[in-house]
Amino acid sequence: MRVISGYLSGRKLFFSGKKKDLRATKDVVREAIFDSLREWIVDKKVLEIFAGTGALGIEAVSHGAKEVVFIEEKREAVNYIKQNIEQLGISEVCSVKRGKVEQAIAEFSNQGFDLVIADPPYNYSSGRILKILKDILELQILDNDGIIVLEHSKKNRVPEVSGLTVYKEKVYGKSVVSYIRRESVQQA
Repeated sequence: MRVISGYLSGRKLFFSGKKKDLRATKDVVREAIFDSLREWIVDKKVLEIFAGTGALGIEAVSHGAKEVVFIEEKREAVNYIKQNIEQLGISEVCSVKRGKVEQAIAEFSNQGFDLVIADPPYNYSSGRILKILKDILELQILDNDGIIVLEHSKKNRVPEVSGLTVYKEKVYGKSVVSYIRRESVQQA
């Protein structure tokens, strides 16, 4: 596994594909996500939840993000993320939080992240995803102009959340990437 593009392009990432409970985002999907965010992501603050190997957050750094926070529950995955950010020399802009996403994101309330990247396990229930999206909105984890990029199974639809809207979706085989932002508030 390698960094796809940006200034870290081609650099190797630590990851053991032998673990069935760790599913890395495919290269073509990572490339497509960051092609669509390329100019916008420079100097942005990013939160990657369900971080796995941290590949998506590392791509964000490679494209100029100024800060990336990774949240991951599994100890082995946290170790991969730490190894990756250390060997890439990006520790000064990255931090890793180990814990269940549902509890850990509360620590980042009022942080105003520009981008929240989420790649939950495909067997995550719609109810759990709904709660996480509501928390991101209600706890003001996402900046007013921020974006949520959610990778999910084609079998699962993004739950509707009052205040959030899916403005773009791209299908990649069995995966869908949904781009979500706050609904515009009309000024009187």
